[in-house]
Amino acid sequence: MAINKVKDDDEIFQESIRFHQSGKLNDAQKGFEYLIKKYPNSPDLLNSVGTLNLQLGKDKNGCEYLEKSLKINSNQPMISFNLGNSYLHQKNYSKAINFFEITIKKAPNYLDAYKKKGELLTNLNHHKAALDCFKKAIQLAPEDKVILNGIGVNLLELEDANNALIYFKKCISIDETIAIFYNNAGLAEYKINAFKESIESFNEAIKLSPNTGYFYSNRGLSYQALKKFESALQDFNKCISSEPDYPDAYWNKSLINLFQGNYSEGWELYEHRWKSFAKKWVRSYSERLWLGNESLKNKIIFIYPEQGHGDFIQCYRYIALLKKMQPKKIILEVTKPFNELISFQDDEVEVISSNTKVPKFDFYCPIMSLPYAFKTELSSIPNKCPYLFSNKLKPEKQKDKSKSKTNKLKIGVCWSGNPLHKNDHNRSMSINDMLELFSLPFEYHSLQKEVSQESLAILKKFNVIDHHLSLENFFITAQLINKIDIIISVDTVIAHLAGALGKKTFLLLPDKPSFLWMKDRKNSPWYPTIKIFRQETLGDWKKPLKEIIKDLKS
Repeated sequence: MAINKVKDDDEIFQESIRFHQSGKLNDAQKGFEYLIKKYPNSPDLLNSVGTLNLQLGKDKNGCEYLEKSLKINSNQPMISFNLGNSYLHQKNYSKAINFFEITIKKAPNYLDAYKKKGELLTNLNHHKAALDCFKKAIQLAPEDKVILNGIGVNLLELEDANNALIYFKKCISIDETIAIFYNNAGLAEYKINAFKESIESFNEAIKLSPNTGYFYSNRGLSYQALKKFESALQDFNKCISSEPDYPDAYWNKSLINLFQGNYSEGWELYEHRWKSFAKKWVRSYSERLWLGNESLKNKIIFIYPEQGHGDFIQCYRYIALLKKMQPKKIILEVTKPFNELISFQDDEVEVISSNTKVPKFDFYCPIMSLPYAFKTELSSIPNKCPYLFSNKLKPEKQKDKSKSKTNKLKIGVCWSGNPLHKNDHNRSMSINDMLELFSLPFEYHSLQKEVSQESLAILKKFNVIDHHLSLENFFITAQLINKIDIIISVDTVIAHLAGALGKKTFLLLPDKPSFLWMKDRKNSPWYPTIKIFRQETLGDWKKPLKEIIKDLKS
C-alpha cells in the first residue's frame, strides 16, 4: 500500500525557492503564501515573498513584505537596495533615494547603490548631489566608466565643461566602443566653443551608432556655430527622419531658419519649444490656444510671459495688433519687474501680475507665439518704435543721478547679462573690456543691475555713475534710459528696452548671437534705432568696441 508522505514546512520552503529560481513563479507563490501565514515574522520568508511579488509586478505588496523584513532585521543591504529599485520603478523617487542611502549606510562598498542613486539624482536635475554621490563611488572603482561618465554629465550640467571633458575622454580611453562617450565629449567641446573638435567627436559617435538621431542634432549645432548652415540643416533633418519624436531637432531647425530670415518655416517650428527646452513653462488651460486662426472679435484673450525679459519686450509690440482684432478684452500677465512699467502703457489692456488669479477668458496665447500667430515675415515685422512711451510714466521717485551740469554726451552702458542664460559665456563681456571706452570724454552711466565690488571700484575710478541700487524695476530703468543720449549694451534686456523706447542704441553681439539679430546685419528689423557691432572672432570684443569708439568720436 502506497504511503503519502506529508512535506514539512522546510521542504515546502526549499521547493518554493527551487520553483522561484526556475521561473515557476506561480508555483513558488503558492508555497510562500502558505508559509507566510504561519511564519509572518521570518525575515528570509518575507524577503522571498517580497522579491517574488516584485517580479510578478505587484510592487506595492512586494515593498510591504520587504520593508517588514527590514524592520525585523535592518542589516540587509540587498533588501534595501531592492526596495530602492522598486520605488524607482514606481516613480516614488524620494523613497528610492532613501533606500539607496540606507543601503550605502549599511554597506559603504555597495557600488550599485551609489550608481543608482547618482543616476536618479542626475535625472532629477539635482546635479550637485549627484556629483557628490558619483565622486564617492569613484573612490571604490576608479576605472568604472559608468561612474566616470556620471561625473562628466553632472559637471557639464553645472557649467564646468572643461573638467567634464576630462572625464569623458577618460571614459573613451577605457572603452572606445561606446558611442555616448563620444557624444558627451562633443557636447563638452561645444560648450567651450571648440566646435571643430566637437564635430570630430560627434562623427565618432555616429560611426558607432549611425541610427541614433540626436547625435546628428548635436553635430548640427556645432555646424551652425561654425556658420555651416546647410550642413547643420542636413543634420537636423537627418535626426528628424530617424527620430521623429525628438523635439530638439525641430527647435534647432527653427532657430537656424529664423537666424537666416526664413520666418515662415522658422516661427512654425518655433512652436516645438514646448516639447524641448521650454517644457518647464508649459501651461494647460481648458480654454483654446490661439495661434491666429480664430476671430477674436468680442472675445477675451489672455497673454502670458515666457522665457527672458528681453523676449517679453520684443513681443509686447504685438499687443497693438491684437487690439486691431477687436477683442472684448486683452488680459496681459507680467512678471514683477514689468508690473509698473507695463501698467502705464495702455488703459485698455488689463495687466495682471504672475501671482494673481487669471480672470475668465476665451483664448490664451504665450507671448512668444504671437509672431507665429500673426504670420510674421521680415517684411511685416511691426517695427514702429517707440512702442513703450516715456510720456506714460510717472515722475521719478528716486533722486535723479542722470542730471548733469555739463553738456557732455550721456552714454548708458551694460556689459553683462543674466549669468544663468545658456549663452551668457559668449554674449557677456568683462568690465575690463570697456576701459578704453570709459577713457573717452563722455558722461557714462552704468545700467547694470548686479555689480561686483571689483566692478564698482572700476566705475568709481573712471567716474562712471552707478545706478544699480536704484534700478528696482523696469519702470525706473526706462526713466533713466530716456534721459540718456546713447545706450551701449551687450545682448540683454537693456538693449530690448532701449530699442522699444526708440533710444539710439549700440548693440555688441558675439560671433554666436541669438537668432533675433540674424546673420551679418548691422541693423535690426525689430528695432530701427539699434545699430549692431559684431565680433569677428568669438570671445574677441576689441574690434566691435573700436568701431563704437570710432563712431562716438565722429
